[in-house]
Order: sequence, then C-alpha cells, then structure tokens
Amino acid sequence: MSWFGKPTSKPAPAANTSAVSELQRLRGRQISSLVRAGGQAINHQQSIFDVVVRLVDSRTLTLRITLPDEFPMQGPMIQTTSRVQHSWLDSQCRVVGHMDLVNWSAHADIGRIVVDIVNEFQRSPPAAIGRGGASLSVNPASSTTPIYPGPSTASPLTPSYLQPFPQQQQSQPPPSASYTPYPPSSSAAQMTASYQYPAPYASSSRGKMPSQQDAARQTQSPAIPAVFPELEALSVNQLEKLVTDRATLKAYIKNMDNVVNFMKLYDDLVKGNKDLAESNLAYEAQLEPLQDAVQELKQQLHVAQEALQAKQNQQHQVLVVRVCI
Repeated sequence: MSWFGKPTSKPAPAANTSAVSELQRLRGRQISSLVRAGGQAINHQQSIFDVVVRLVDSRTLTLRITLPDEFPMQGPMIQTTSRVQHSWLDSQCRVVGHMDLVNWSAHADIGRIVVDIVNEFQRSPPAAIGRGGASLSVNPASSTTPIYPGPSTASPLTPSYLQPFPQQQQSQPPPSASYTPYPPSSSAAQMTASYQYPAPYASSSRGKMPSQQDAARQTQSPAIPAVFPELEALSVNQLEKLVTDRATLKAYIKNMDNVVNFMKLYDDLVKGNKDLAESNLAYEAQLEPLQDAVQELKQQLHVAQEALQAKQNQQHQVLVVRVCI
C-alpha cells in the first residue's frame, strides 16, 4: 500500500523470461544440429525441415521434420513425404523405430537422430508402395500422384497418410529477397561418415593427429594413364632398346613423372603411418598408470558397495524389528 491508500504495482517476475530464453537457446542448438545433419528449412518460421536421403538403388527419399511450438520440450515429428514401407515407419509413414525419438527429451540430439535414420534407410531401403500395393517411384519429382494434395484435390475417401499436413493446406509463399534459408553445410552422407568413422586412439587425436588422419583418409592411388606422351618423342632405335634392354627400361620408367609422383606419395604415406604409430606408442607409458588407477578405483568401489550392502541389510533388520514391536 502507498501513502495515499492505493496499491502499488508489483514488478513482473523474471522467472518466465529466463525460462523462455532457455527454451529459445535449446531450440536454437537443436536447429543448428539439424542443419548440420543436412536439414533445410522450407518455411520462414524454421519449423519444417527437409532432409534428402540418397538410397543405394539410385532413389531419393525426403524426410520431413516438423518442429512443434513447444520444441524441444515437445518431441519433433519425422516422416517421409512418399508412401513407403519400413520397419521404422508406421502406417502414416512416421518414424517410430528410433528409441531416442520415441523417448524424446529436451536434451536429445535431433541431428544425431536424423543421421541414424538416414543410416538405417541407406542400409535397408524402404519399399515404395502404391494405392493398391503396386510399386511406385520414391522420388517425389517423378511421382504422378500428388503426395500432399491441396484442398481442391482432397476427398473424404483419401487415406490419412495421403492427406496434407495442417501447415501445408495452403501453398507456401515464395521467399522474399531478404530471407535466406539455412545453407546445406554438409550432406547427410558426410555426417554419416563423420559419425561412423572409428577412432581407436581418441587420446592421440589432438595436435597434429587430425591432419595426418585426414590426409591418409583422403589419399587415393593415382590413375594409370592409357597413353604415355613421353614415348612418342623417342625414336625407333630408342624404343627397340627399351624393349630389348630390361635395365634401360627400368631406368626410364623410374624417371617418369607419374612414377616419381607415385613414389613420393608412397614415401609420404609410409612416413605418415610411421609417425602415427610412434605417436600412439608414446602414450603407452601414460596409459599404464591410468589403467592401474582404474583398477584401484574399481577395488575401492567394490569395497564401498559391500559396506553399503551390509548397512542396508542392517537397516532392513532394524526396521523389521520395529514393525514387530
């Protein structure tokens, strides 16, 4: 109350503001992870994303990720834009086979979930189905049947998995010049390779190790040319000498540019493998005391668990005696 008898206004609590900002931060982090997994926003609100999956049989499949307003507190909906059958899909072509998606939490990684779904579809491609069970092309661009018909083409007899989404009742307006959707930073296949690539020595992947591993991973054998222009400049006598004299042929081949480059590449690979092996072996002295420390901690944990079990048994006996009294 004020001096004049009028109630004073109370300041608005800041708890709601902090909760909203935390929700926005989590949503932004999840969207960034989704974009890294190959997702591209198809609306201004950045609530619907598409991920194109390239299957092993040269087909393409589009995953549509719909983010609700309460995302990430409420889980996303992931489904295919084509009518396909798969063990991870339900009758409405929604993904229900991923445990992290079924048991969704605000701190789950939607990008990793999308990559797992892409891996599963590439490993076991979904089967395309038609209205009467006939095979259809999974590529939406080549399909003659509209996947999500507009209001004029929808009918009461249309199945639920053919009816449009609530957000897709009207066609999307063309993006303005000031609007720039998320660029595809990396394809889903690249994300797959980064998730699946093994790292047997995680502790040795610092410093110069990543560059050496990347160089070894990207190294390819040089292509063998079908034509050798160097031979055209030789005379007939020189060519006959190369054919008849094996030592001269070896010396000539050894000095060719392609062979010189190949041997240099081979020497670099051998040196890189040697440096990598020596660097990994250098951690052996550090791993041995760490392994001993782990074994000691395991023994301490075992002793503590036995003591806890004994105290729990004693507590149980005391409770039983009190109940009997």
